[in-house]
Amino acid sequence: MIVTRAAVALSFALSVTGPGGRREVLQGVFSWIAVGLDRPGERKDQVWFDLRAGLDRAEADLRERIHLVGRAPEPGTP
Repeated sequence: MIVTRAAVALSFALSVTGPGGRREVLQGVFSWIAVGLDRPGERKDQVWFDLRAGLDRAEADLRERIHLVGRAPEPGTP
């Protein structure tokens, strides 16, 4: 077996404190995708921090994103 693509999504909670001392808790999902693992020198990695997202959404996003990493952007997209 040769692995060509890999992905993982992890939920997180992050506590931050602003200059005024107010504490906020940010929750979301960190996702990592790597493609081209079978082609040395051509590997592409991409990460996302999706705030206020759950693992259900992350699972759906991974299914789409794993095929987009490493492709040229569609015309008219930022």
